[in-house]
Parts: sequence; C-alpha cells; structure tokens
Amino acid sequence: MPDMCFSDDALYASGGKGSMRYLFLHGGHSQLAPPDNFSVEAKVLVQNTHGEIIFDDSPDQPTSQYQFIDRTLKSVNGKEDAYIPKQLFVEKMLMNVSIPTLLFAEIPRDHADIPSSENVSYVTLLILGRTGMEQASFQDYEYLKSMLHLFVPRFGRAISRMSDVYLPGDALNLSHEVAGYMMVPSGDTNNLRTFLAMYAKRYMLKSSSEIEVLERCLLHMLKMPFELSSAIRYGLILY
Repeated sequence: MPDMCFSDDALYASGGKGSMRYLFLHGGHSQLAPPDNFSVEAKVLVQNTHGEIIFDDSPDQPTSQYQFIDRTLKSVNGKEDAYIPKQLFVEKMLMNVSIPTLLFAEIPRDHADIPSSENVSYVTLLILGRTGMEQASFQDYEYLKSMLHLFVPRFGRAISRMSDVYLPGDALNLSHEVAGYMMVPSGDTNNLRTFLAMYAKRYMLKSSSEIEVLERCLLHMLKMPFELSSAIRYGLILY
C-alpha cells in the first residue's frame, strides 16, 4: 500500500505516481457511517494496460456479495478464504463511497499482488448496494454496467499511456489527450460510441460531437487523482 508518510507536496508535484491512485468514474466518497454488520453488492475487476481482464471476482455472476462483520470483510459470496486484490484498498472503498459508485485505481507493479511484467495494472470497482442505504436504481445499474464493459477497457488502455505525465490541475489538457487516444480507430470503437450515446442522452442538453461528449465525460473523472493515505489523512475516508 502507499507510504503513509507520502508528503502532500510530493503528492501534488507527482500526481501520486508510484502510489495507488484512484479516480471516480461515477459517484464519490461518502461520510455516512456503515453499520457494524452489513453486506455490499459489488464487482471487482483487475485489467492490464491492454484492457484485458486478468481477475474477475465472479466470472459467472454480474456482481458479488461482500459480507462485513464488525466492519471487517469476512466473506465474498459466502467464501471466507476468497482472494481479493488489494484487499485493504477494496475494503476501504466498499465502506466509504456513495451508492452507486464506479472507480478506477492504478496499481504500480511494486504494490501489485498479481505478478505482472507491466509497470501498472488497474482495479475497477463497481458498488451498487450496501445495507442501510438505498440501492442503485435500475437506470443507474444499466448505465454503470454499460460504462464498465463499453468504456472502462478503452479508458484503461488510454490512461496507461498518460500515467507518466499526468499532474493534478491539468485535467482539461489530459481529457483532450486521453479522448484522442480513445477515439483512435484501433479495434472496434462501436462499444465506446454506444456508451457515448448513452452518456449524452443522460447528461447533455444540446447536440454535440462524439469527441465533445467524450471530453466532457473525461473532464468530470480526471479533475484530481485521489490516493488512499492522503484520503484518510484529510478525512475523505473515515471508516
């Protein structure tokens, strides 16, 4: 996990490169205290820089059930010994984000617990429900499911090319560059175009080009990378 002594100046100057950074693609942190005992409906994926899935918490099911006892994760789909990538990070996110949330976390090779020849891999965490909170609506579920499968793989491939140069406060330029990489017609872009049409219908009032829709979507996501130890220190993560 990140060094808990990682200085604020260093975090800002480097954008947190070298520690575990995460971006909210939808949703955000929550200040609501979870119950002592609760369950969370979620999906955890790990992908490489090519957008290929290298871990799925439940390949045969759309989501998994994460059971907490005394605010400690005890089982996944009833299995107490289930493997969870970056378990401390995943536990913190499951307890401390709004419903629904989709977040994307960068894992440097030094922090990864799945062997990889690549410098980074990515955890995607979709959280749809938690005991004591209103569940995601059907519309939100369908939207986020589409984002997870149609947007995230191509986003991961693009953002992996920008990791070395990204600095906080440069989201406008970064959104433009990432959008350019995502719209390059390598492979099938139909999935991305399908998601962009859904995003525009959901959020945009006037007709815009696909690249304009994508840049607006990215700008919302890329305003600032969060980093776990700093989020705890500043009270964004309380439990």
